[in-house]
Amino acid sequence: MGKILSISNNKGGVGKTHTVFHLSGALAESGRRVLAIDLDPQGSLTGLFLEKIEKPALYDVLFEQRPLADAIRSTAFPQIDIAPADQRLENLGAALQNEPDQQIRLDTALRELLEQKPYDAILLDCPPNIGVNTRNALAAADGVLVPLEADKFSVDGLQRLLELITKMQRINQRLRVEGVLISLYNGRRTIEQAYEEALRKYPGINVLDVKIQNSTKYREAITARQPITHYKPVGEHAEAFRELARLVIPITESTSAPKDATHAYAKHN
Repeated sequence: MGKILSISNNKGGVGKTHTVFHLSGALAESGRRVLAIDLDPQGSLTGLFLEKIEKPALYDVLFEQRPLADAIRSTAFPQIDIAPADQRLENLGAALQNEPDQQIRLDTALRELLEQKPYDAILLDCPPNIGVNTRNALAAADGVLVPLEADKFSVDGLQRLLELITKMQRINQRLRVEGVLISLYNGRRTIEQAYEEALRKYPGINVLDVKIQNSTKYREAITARQPITHYKPVGEHAEAFRELARLVIPITESTSAPKDATHAYAKHN
């Protein structure tokens, strides 16, 4: 069974969706089979992968308990599938408020899916809050990757997310904090360096050595709706996500890249 990674932060604008999108590309490039699951009602990740949303979508899986396989769509990129979001996910908390299994429905759906269709990596894109959508992600995940900026608001808000993770570990004992990913990083500003140092002293937190720069190259790739490893495969920007992929979901013998993987990406481009 593949590794399930929740990309979570209760603060918006820190690069969660961009991280899932580019990380999906880096994982797929190396031959790993990726399922991206969009839990954000805004559906930004869905819009990057799909031209239009067709039902059933993830809401139908979590509310009506449709099989997750029914909602999964292929994308234009080899090795990447997506379970799309739509605006109905905004009402999921209210819809499930009286259901005793409201926090574990995604976990149940994923277990059923993975018995039939293997994936090497399942990436969960969470909304910028700690509501039922995020709780479902944490109940299903093996690890949590926390993208954040090296600034006061991100550092101050980290504690609330960690408190939720601790609570969810009572439901999901597999859950661990994979690490903090510093994103939108400039590196030349003294204040960023100070907050990075503060994060590295934060108890129980692993700050990953790889950082995602605040670069127009990533924004260009998003505009082109292509992961950076596809849009600009040579250079430090793509290498950052390849390194992130190696850190969070290491390659095993069963996930070695097919000989034509690079050719498939070049052909799509």
